[in-house]
Amino acid sequence: MRFLFSLLAATALASAIPTATITKRDATAVVDAVNTIASQMVVLNNTVTSYDGGILGTITALKIECESINLANDLKDAISTTQAASNFTNAESLTVASAFINLEPQIFSTLNNIVAKKPKFDTGLLGIGSLAFLVKANLQQEKDLSAQLGDAVAAKLAPLYAALAPMINKQIADAFDKAIAAYS
Repeated sequence: MRFLFSLLAATALASAIPTATITKRDATAVVDAVNTIASQMVVLNNTVTSYDGGILGTITALKIECESINLANDLKDAISTTQAASNFTNAESLTVASAFINLEPQIFSTLNNIVAKKPKFDTGLLGIGSLAFLVKANLQQEKDLSAQLGDAVAAKLAPLYAALAPMINKQIADAFDKAIAAYS
């Protein structure tokens, strides 16, 4: 009987004490999504640098298109992951911001290599036609998705990091603009 009374008292006391609210923290998921983008950028960049255009490069051009589609899908997944996340703490913001800062050189390298391969893409359609229109469309889509991701992340960062995000986003947008201009 005493045990039952003690159990009831403990249950009543436990239910009267407010529990800590569990906050969903998905900084790790966002960093993982950024790392997936980084991996896909490496794959795309390697394929772009190996591309020689012409009729023999048609298969490689198809690989580049598939890798661009994969990159766009990875960007969309990262946007969804970020939008579903709670706001980041200062420590989480540092981790997420660092992932993006580490991604920037890969973005710039890939875009620079795409620009350098413009003459090859001009004869990439079976050696007689230009693929520049397709490259430009991919670049525009990836620029738009990158901007959406940048905005989504900036909205989740702690204020100090959120204040710096527009600068990083602008650097990335400017690099895309330069690459798009080369294909215009």
